[in-house]
Amino acid sequence: MKSLPKKLKVEKLKMKSGDTTIPGFFSLPQSKADGKWPGLLIFHGTDGLGPQHLEFAAALTQKGYASLLPQWFGGISSRDHWCDLDPEDLQVFWQTMRNDPRIDNQRCALLGFSRGGGLALLAASLLPEVKGVVNFFGLTSWINGYADYRNFIFDKDDYLLFLKQIACPLLTLHGKSDTVVPATNSYQLEKSCQEYNMKADFHYYPGVEHSFIWTGNIKFDAAANRQVRNLMFDFLEVTSPASTR
Repeated sequence: MKSLPKKLKVEKLKMKSGDTTIPGFFSLPQSKADGKWPGLLIFHGTDGLGPQHLEFAAALTQKGYASLLPQWFGGISSRDHWCDLDPEDLQVFWQTMRNDPRIDNQRCALLGFSRGGGLALLAASLLPEVKGVVNFFGLTSWINGYADYRNFIFDKDDYLLFLKQIACPLLTLHGKSDTVVPATNSYQLEKSCQEYNMKADFHYYPGVEHSFIWTGNIKFDAAANRQVRNLMFDFLEVTSPASTR
């Protein structure tokens, strides 16, 4: 990302993972209150980290949540493509956030958009301390999805079997008219979650397209955006509450 949105206050950081350095941004609530903030690790999608993600994080700060947004491919990193992601990267992102003295490491969750939504689920299977996952229109198919992560191991008979390693609740939000990441991704995900007896909630929105939560996007849907944000904050208040400050 070449420049930050105006009026957004974030901290830039660089995270060392293996032989590369991965850039990221920390978005923190502006408050003098004592105590620590709950933390959210946020994954962007195929289009890369953009101003809309930082603006979303800024909205989270208004509710008392800190966010770490790694530029997990592209940027100054040698991870030029999403297929270059390494499991160690996820550990580095997670520990960077949880080890920050301003973060309550017992109230940390994951959130992702599109390809980043699928990645948030994969990360939760590797990070047992995660308290919850919010999956916005996540890419969770095998072809063009999880199959691209060449540094991760999946079961050849059931690529979603990794879901059984997730111990926290899940929230998935998807437009039924999504032409970029079809809702069939979430339908299959929901079926697997039911099969594995997971605590997972799924909400679908008729007539709603991909990227419907970004205000500057032609596909923005104000009504659906309000609904999903309310659901998200209700979910986070249960899994990683900010009101305990």
